[in-house]
Amino acid sequence: MDTPSSNVPKPAASSPRRNSAWFGMILILAGIIIFAQQTGWLGPRFNWWALFILIPAFGSLTGAFYAFQASGRFNAAVRNSLGSALILFTLTFMFLLGLDWSVYWPLMVIAPGLSVLLNGFGGKEGLNMAFWIGLGAVYLGVGFLGINTGWMDLAQRLEPYNWWGIAILIPALGAFVSALLGLLRGEKFGNVLGLTIFGLLTAAAGLIGFFSANWTLIGPVLLIVAGIGILVGIFSEKNQT
Repeated sequence: MDTPSSNVPKPAASSPRRNSAWFGMILILAGIIIFAQQTGWLGPRFNWWALFILIPAFGSLTGAFYAFQASGRFNAAVRNSLGSALILFTLTFMFLLGLDWSVYWPLMVIAPGLSVLLNGFGGKEGLNMAFWIGLGAVYLGVGFLGINTGWMDLAQRLEPYNWWGIAILIPALGAFVSALLGLLRGEKFGNVLGLTIFGLLTAAAGLIGFFSANWTLIGPVLLIVAGIGILVGIFSEKNQT
C-alpha cells in the first residue's frame, strides 16, 4: 500500500546545490585558463575572473529550464530567467575576451533589448508592447555596433536621415498594431485609446528625429494628440449611453 508521502513528487534539486555545481565547473575552467596563460598558450587578454559571472548566468539558465519543466509553458518565469542569463552571458563574453567597451558597448544594448523582446511573447494578447520596445532596442544596438565596427554604417546608408529615428518608430508601429488587434478583439476602449495615443506621440518623436525636424514641434503635436484623445473619449461615452 502506498503511503501518502509516496505520491508526492520529489522536488527538483535546490538552487544552492545547482549553483555549487556550476561554481565547481567554473573553478576548473578558470584554473585551465590560468594554467594556459602562465604556460604561454593564451595571451593576457583573457580575463579569467569574468568566469565567475557565469555562476548567476548558469543559475538563471537552470531556473528557466526548471520553470519550463514545471509549467510546460514559455511563461513569464521562463522568459525572465532567459533574459537575465542572456545579459550575464554577454557581460561575461565581453570581459572574458577583453573587448574594447568603446567599440562593443552596443552589445549591452542588444542583450537587454533581446531580454525585453522575450517578454513580449506569451499571454492571451500574443505579442505585447514589450516585443516592439525590445525590437527597437535591438535595432538601435545593432546599428551602433555596425557603425563602431565598420561592417554596416547605417548613418551613411540612410543619409541625410537619422537612422536611429527608426528605433523610435518601431514601438510606435507596435502600438498601432496592438491597438488595432485590441479593437478587433473587443477590448476596452480605454486600452485601445491609450495605445493609439502612445503610438501617435512615439511616431511624432520618431519622425521628428528621423527627418531632423525641429524638436519644438513636439509641443504642438502633444497638444493635438491630447485634444484628439479627449474628443474621441467624449464621443465614445455618448455612443455608449
